[in-house]
Amino acid sequence: MKAINSLNALLLFICLVSFVSCDINETEDEPKVTGYQEYVMTVASQKLQGIVGVGVNVLSDVYAVKKDMSQEWEQFTGIQDFNYESGYEYVIKISETNYLDYRRGTPAWSEYKLLEIISKEKKDSQGLPEDFIPDWWHAHQES
Repeated sequence: MKAINSLNALLLFICLVSFVSCDINETEDEPKVTGYQEYVMTVASQKLQGIVGVGVNVLSDVYAVKKDMSQEWEQFTGIQDFNYESGYEYVIKISETNYLDYRRGTPAWSEYKLLEIISKEKKDSQGLPEDFIPDWWHAHQES
């Protein structure tokens, strides 16, 4: 009987330690990294107008990029450590790190960082769209 009480006390202790350690992990002061990847992209020789923002949409100049040898240009914003010069088309390698932090107003976000400039060529990029402004933006501005 004494062995059963000791076993019950040990199990209770293990459960309490488990609950306390789980609670400590949930209150970390650091954002949680939820994903990481690296990829190569082409950055066009000129920026285009596009819509950026979280919650509030703002008209801004954005990069036109082709990711991983795609044939379509798409909008891209903010790359840490990338000193862009208009008139040059770049091929760069970047990292994308995804974060989660429920203490922030926007709990999930991504950061992009330049890892390497593979090439930088003075040229006019071909096949660029006029802009990256969606139709709904124009309709919103007219009303």
